[in-house]
Amino acid sequence: METQKYTYDYPRPAVTTDCVVFGIDERGLKILLIERGIEPYKGAWAFPGGFLSMDETAEQGVLRELKEETGLDLRHVKQLATYSDVNRDPRGRVITIAFYTLTKTATVQGGDDAAKAQWFTLDNVPQLAFDHDVILRDARLKLREELSQGRITPDRITTLHNSEIFVFGSNLRGMHGGGAARIAVEQFGAVWGQGVGQQGQCYAIPTMQGGVDTIQPYVEEFIRFADMHPELTFLVTRIGCGIVGFTDAEIAPLFAGAVNVENIHLPMEFWRELV
Repeated sequence: METQKYTYDYPRPAVTTDCVVFGIDERGLKILLIERGIEPYKGAWAFPGGFLSMDETAEQGVLRELKEETGLDLRHVKQLATYSDVNRDPRGRVITIAFYTLTKTATVQGGDDAAKAQWFTLDNVPQLAFDHDVILRDARLKLREELSQGRITPDRITTLHNSEIFVFGSNLRGMHGGGAARIAVEQFGAVWGQGVGQQGQCYAIPTMQGGVDTIQPYVEEFIRFADMHPELTFLVTRIGCGIVGFTDAEIAPLFAGAVNVENIHLPMEFWRELV
C-alpha cells in the first residue's frame, strides 16, 4: 500500500518540541540529556524531544517524547520559547518549541531515538547538538529568575518583620564577635554561647569548625527546620564567605536542597551559583 504524503499550497516548516529538565538532588542542580541514536548528530548529546504529531498539542508532544526517550513520566512543564533560526536543523526548516521544568532526579533510561539518557551537573555539560546550547542558556536564566524572584536576601538587613529569621554563620562555641554574627547578637536576639540553631529571631549555622564538608550537616538540618516551619521566612546571609573565607561557589551548593523550599531566601550570589 502506497504511503500517503502531505501536499500543501504553501511551504510548511516542521515543528519539534524539546524539554530542558532540571533535576535537584542532595548534591545540587543537574540537567537531563539524551545521547542521540540517529542522524543528524548521532552520538551527540541533546535535550529530549522530537517531532510533533498532528493530533497533539505542543505540551502533550514534549511530555510524550520525554517519556519515550528517558522513561521520565512528568505531568507539567512550562513553555520557555520558540526557536526558529532558518539553519538550526540540517534536516530542513524545523522550528522547535522548548519547554523547561524542575523536578527531583530519578532513574532514567534511553529509549526510542535515544541511545542513552543521563543526568549531568551544570559544570559538566557536554557539547550539545543543534542550538541546544542556546536553549540551555535561556532556560538557566529563566529558572534563576523564577526561583530567585522574591526570594533574595537583601545585602543589608537592619530590621526584621515578626515572621522573618536572620540566618547567620557562627562557630560552635557561639562566640558571636564579628560579621553577621555580631549583628545577630546586637539586633536580632542571638544568644552568646549558643552556636547552633534558632535563637531569638535568628538561626545559627556553624562555619568555622573545618572544611565545607563539616558545614553541610548543619545546612541540611537548617533546611529541614525551615521546611517544617512554613509560617516563617528565613533570610540566609552569605554564611562562611566573610571572616571564614570560603567562596560563594563553595558554600552555595550546600543549599541545593533549599531551592524548592519557598520560605528560604538566599543571597543573589548563591542563586547565581545554584542555577
